[in-house]
Amino acid sequence: MTAREPTREELLTAARDEAAAGNPGLASLLAEEAELRPNTPAEAARVVHDFPGGQRRRH
Repeated sequence: MTAREPTREELLTAARDEAAAGNPGLASLLAEEAELRPNTPAEAARVVHDFPGGQRRRH
């Protein structure tokens, strides 16, 4: 069986779950990974708004 990469939405769902569970560091890492997935500028801005902090790259 071949593993597949998680989708952007799967990563964001996991980030929300981790944030709700009290794991902000892991939530931020998952959100950062979601930011790297193809998306529109508006979607990327939403991720930054929903999950502030972390080591996000600024372009």
